[in-house]
Amino acid sequence: MPRVVRAAQVLAVGMGVLGVMCVAASGWLMGSKAAIVTGVPFVPALLLGLVGLTFHSEGQAIRVGAILVAVLNMFWTVPSILDGRPPGPLGPLVSLAVIVLLFRREARDWFEPSSFW
Repeated sequence: MPRVVRAAQVLAVGMGVLGVMCVAASGWLMGSKAAIVTGVPFVPALLLGLVGLTFHSEGQAIRVGAILVAVLNMFWTVPSILDGRPPGPLGPLVSLAVIVLLFRREARDWFEPSSFW
């Protein structure tokens, strides 16, 4: 796996793990209602983390799917910046980094199915 794909995978899965940790901590400290309010901005981040776990698979659909979920995460987390809730500016920044990394040539070559002929 090329470094750019590994870096995108680490960022995507790390964002998902951060979401799980924030929701769990919020639920433990302030109750289930606070956990739900904290968890809503992390929904696309959790999806991005799950897609990041499939980066060992072959096919451009995984790369394009990860890019689309990262774009969704980028726009979904903007209101959390204005409200002062997690993930704040970390959501758009990580999403932008994942998008840039997955558009690199090495990433396109990694996900491209090998030609049999």
